[in-house]
Amino acid sequence: MDPLPAAGLVATGSRLPVTAVAFLSESVILSANGGLLRIHNTQSEKCVDEATVFEHARIYGILPLRRGEEGPTSRVLVFGSKSWTIVSIRLDSERARVLPVGRIFAVVDWIKAAHWVCADSAGARWLVALAMAHNQVQVCDAETGRVVRTAQCEERSILYAAALAGDTLDDLCVAAGTVFNQVLVWRVAKGLVERRLVGHEGVIFGVNFSSDQSTLASVSDDRTVRLWSLRPEDCLDGRVEPRDTLYGHHARVWQCLVLERCIVSASEDGTCRVWQLGDCGWRTVECWRQCKKNVWAVAANPTQTLVVSGGGDGSLQVRPLAKDSRTVEAADPRLVSVPLPPAELVGAGDGAGHIRAFALLDRNTAVIATDSGHVLRRTIGTDRFSVSLAVPELRSYAMATGSATSRDGGGLAAVGLRDGSVAIVLAGSSEKPLVSRLHSGPVERLVISAACCPRSFDLFTAGPDNFVLWTRVTVLVGDQQPRWTTMAKLELPSGASFATATVNECWAAVGTKKGSLLIYSVPASVFESDLDIVDGLLDNSAPLIQPLVSLSRVHGKLTLSAVAITNVDHQSCTIFTGGRDGMLNTFSVHSDNGTAEATRTASERLSPGRVEQLIFTDAQSLLAVTFYHKRLVLLDHFNRTELLSVACAGGANKPWQIYRDTGCLLVGFMQGGELFTYRRPLEESVQVPCNRLVDGVSSVDIRATDISATDDGFLLATAGEDCFLRIHHYRPPRGKKTTDALRFLAETRRHASVIRCVAFVPSHSQSTRYVLTAGAGSELRCWRLDLSDGRANLVDWGAVLPAKPKYGVDRDAPRIMAIAVLFSTGECFTFAAAYSDASIRIWRMDLASQQFTCVAEDFDRSHKCCVLSLAAVFRSY
Repeated sequence: MDPLPAAGLVATGSRLPVTAVAFLSESVILSANGGLLRIHNTQSEKCVDEATVFEHARIYGILPLRRGEEGPTSRVLVFGSKSWTIVSIRLDSERARVLPVGRIFAVVDWIKAAHWVCADSAGARWLVALAMAHNQVQVCDAETGRVVRTAQCEERSILYAAALAGDTLDDLCVAAGTVFNQVLVWRVAKGLVERRLVGHEGVIFGVNFSSDQSTLASVSDDRTVRLWSLRPEDCLDGRVEPRDTLYGHHARVWQCLVLERCIVSASEDGTCRVWQLGDCGWRTVECWRQCKKNVWAVAANPTQTLVVSGGGDGSLQVRPLAKDSRTVEAADPRLVSVPLPPAELVGAGDGAGHIRAFALLDRNTAVIATDSGHVLRRTIGTDRFSVSLAVPELRSYAMATGSATSRDGGGLAAVGLRDGSVAIVLAGSSEKPLVSRLHSGPVERLVISAACCPRSFDLFTAGPDNFVLWTRVTVLVGDQQPRWTTMAKLELPSGASFATATVNECWAAVGTKKGSLLIYSVPASVFESDLDIVDGLLDNSAPLIQPLVSLSRVHGKLTLSAVAITNVDHQSCTIFTGGRDGMLNTFSVHSDNGTAEATRTASERLSPGRVEQLIFTDAQSLLAVTFYHKRLVLLDHFNRTELLSVACAGGANKPWQIYRDTGCLLVGFMQGGELFTYRRPLEESVQVPCNRLVDGVSSVDIRATDISATDDGFLLATAGEDCFLRIHHYRPPRGKKTTDALRFLAETRRHASVIRCVAFVPSHSQSTRYVLTAGAGSELRCWRLDLSDGRANLVDWGAVLPAKPKYGVDRDAPRIMAIAVLFSTGECFTFAAAYSDASIRIWRMDLASQQFTCVAEDFDRSHKCCVLSLAAVFRSY
């Protein structure tokens, strides 16, 4: 029998990690995906050309030749693994294109770094210097690849990283990052170690020279960036200690750039950080998250105004470098102290006391509660103040305070008192505060938020009663007193302690100090309430609303400290929660016939510390306030950017607040018994959106894929370690460009743990498809994919879930390892599932009732161990 002919698989589309990037000009970027070299234009935001450089190796370095180039053609040194070559790229006014790739040159060792070296003073002939993994440098002719010189360092260490600097062979310098936590600096001309940089506590992953070679930056397994001085006066005995150590990344750091104004680093934690040197040393002035894991490559444009970064998920982003510092240190002159006035001016006989709590009423005013029983209105930055309230019997009581800004810019502050009363103070009003008794005992917690209607505020208070009282304050025009209305009582489970709350037209959500999330459906009748709080008394006839959904330990045993609601209608909404475990969780809520179900669709760690507040902006960006190591950080979650970082001793354990209106961002916090504020114009706090040239797919393991044919290509479903189901559309490329072949359509996350298998159900419909996903905990789900007008929507169409454990995932439930569809009709379909307990089960899914039914099971366990895969065989009779 003749052997079968060899079959070759040719990739017509790919989305691999970006392992190298470089700017060819101010608007042209080169990136590497595997062995593919791509050219991107930042103005058109498109890939203009691509070419395969290495068939069987990844590209790890791209170095354009910037000196001595004339004409429209640029030469680029490309290397990876044990190969290198010179690629010519032609630039014109309209586009850039890769000329046919020339000869590929092979070397005997792994290439860790490369560098252009001038062979003569005229710059007519160029050499290529290659730093190898065994601390050796090989110099080759750029045209012929002929080796013209080889230099071996006296110390034959294994290198994980290297960098080269110098214009000629005589001054060519090597920085070698070893596996022994050291950086060795030596010259090719002598081969002797001139400097030994000691200080890292892990393997060196990246090194980089400054432009004048006076400074070297190194990054390591120890999560730090360290800076070393290479000036002769700083290294007399050959051993050099780090000049500065930069802390901030939460995982290994892969690469760094030394620029004139700053340092840029890229890390395994999926972020890039920009560091600048200030009066208090190096600090992070900008931080953005590109993907969940691994930013492998980073480069700056020639004028050092833009940074391009390549992610482990295949994404490519371009961002402007920060022009000013977004970091405020403890001794920063921009901090303004707001002291208490003298006791005799306040009218406190034995002293004005100390600040117990405060609230920012507007950009210029703070309401301060003291332990002498006074509530003061203080103008920030001046000596002006007024006494709003004096209650001497409240001495030494730590009163609860809060404030908010309405949609039209007005401000409201509130103070909770020991007798259960609440006092409210309006911005721009000189009237005495309104005081009403809302609870039978001390006000233990108070939260204010802007209401959904103009000039209104929602006030949530909790006392010893077993409910959260929701009242609404509406500011009336003219000199009229504001209207204060009781809306409802939100019932709390027995023993629950109120932490935070929010409400909108249809839904309310409450977080507790033990990490529980309570979700309420708000009836329309509540907004027709005429239960005004009259003469300081509460009308107890307010309706009591019971929670539809109660989720325990959403943030473990730690406080659920922040909650926000979006995407609202009467049947569904999306809820974001932040907790003191540093996590941001997303829940999808659906209601039907008086019942509701909340499913966690995403979970992400925002900080090693705490998430204390979530804010939706008018542009529907989600801002998160986090605390870690006594530092307040304001994050733009959707743009994955750090907007502001303020050092505040005491952190979230001491009173703090962020006030935001249409033109100003004001931060207030307590430090050393004093109130400090920091004001920043809002336009300086808004991050310029990044230019996302290529969208990513996933930077973590993809465990399962499946395809389904369409008229113009096919649908691709992927799922894996991050519990997301993602749908892409693939259209075969018409030319040689493959970046536009794969287009993202939709994603969702309902699985509690890893998805191990995914399968399309065969269908003749082009507008509706069904997808099966399964994985850990015997979790099995069906999704309906609706396709129309180029858009896609994933709808949960039923699930089989194991009995829920007390929290987390049932570790004893068998995993579903594989699924295979047997047959389908218009009303139902049948499929087989293989389990880790050696069983095989046959399921039927009824599409009308959205119900799974197990119709058969291999009770005899014909397999003795975990079933890893199965396939359906169709036979015609």
